[in-house]
Amino acid sequence: MVLKVKNPGLFTTVQDKGRSGHQAEGFSPAGAMDWRAYMLANLMLGNDGDSAVLEMTLHGASFEVLEDTVIATAGAEMPMHVNDRAVEIGTVVHVLKGETLAFGGASEGARTYLAAAGGFDIPGVLGSTSTHTRSGIGGMHGRTLQTGDRLKVHGGSVTETLLRVKNFENDALIRVIPGQQYDRFKENLDTFYESGYELTKDCDRMGFRLDGAVLEAAGGHDVLSEPTQLGSIQIPKDGKPIILLNDRQTAGGYARIATVALADIPKLVQKRQGDEIRFKEIDVREAAVLYKEEIDRVNAGFYFETDNNFSLHRRPLSEKIESIMKR
Repeated sequence: MVLKVKNPGLFTTVQDKGRSGHQAEGFSPAGAMDWRAYMLANLMLGNDGDSAVLEMTLHGASFEVLEDTVIATAGAEMPMHVNDRAVEIGTVVHVLKGETLAFGGASEGARTYLAAAGGFDIPGVLGSTSTHTRSGIGGMHGRTLQTGDRLKVHGGSVTETLLRVKNFENDALIRVIPGQQYDRFKENLDTFYESGYELTKDCDRMGFRLDGAVLEAAGGHDVLSEPTQLGSIQIPKDGKPIILLNDRQTAGGYARIATVALADIPKLVQKRQGDEIRFKEIDVREAAVLYKEEIDRVNAGFYFETDNNFSLHRRPLSEKIESIMKR
């Protein structure tokens, strides 16, 4: 065991790339909501692309370090401390046995990802370690982390790096593709694209409920239940959009006006209650190109920069000696 949970935070779960191929059986994909931050945290450690991480929401967790390891973080700006030493999000950190690793409340963004050397060693369910709390599968017994939970990591060597993750864009523009019932909203498209929508308190891993201009569907808002997809924007009877996300139901019966482009999902899921978003229409071809370009940027290191704060880079052996000498 490497980490013991002292405080689980607000909503901390084990996630990976997601559980694919089981929606027909009623199992949502789950998986890391900000796929870009998830990839970057693992890349910094040289982990496999589907390695399990911890996803912390709005307020992070705290841990007792049980064995020396190396961690990396990416995503929302959360205060992070190793004992009493402040460490910035987006860096690689050596943590030593006996230390406390603690995260606070996010000052910007909503979700921070914690990766460990080799990835967290969690049994898979239906091909994934991702937690889906509504069905109670994956991760730590299908639930959020609890005080006292102990986490193992696969471990392995980590190449010393002086890189850090750059700040991400945080503008309000979300690009979307016309949805299955787009034609039902022809009289409301100007309203949809020209009005801003605010995230309500009802925003979680299942979906984001928005507040703003009401949209009316010609022929009604109900449809025969159809398979859902990541980013589907449903318009229920009250006319207020709901964006379906990773833990969504596998089928839905409300008209869908649009679908969020995959390239903009990371930006969307880092929004929080009270934030405003605006929609811009693009076509499927453009959405595919944008997603490919974004994946290429991640893998090519575009989101990394040189970390000139050398005080953050620890020499574990010298710190162990210093700790022994203080006893």
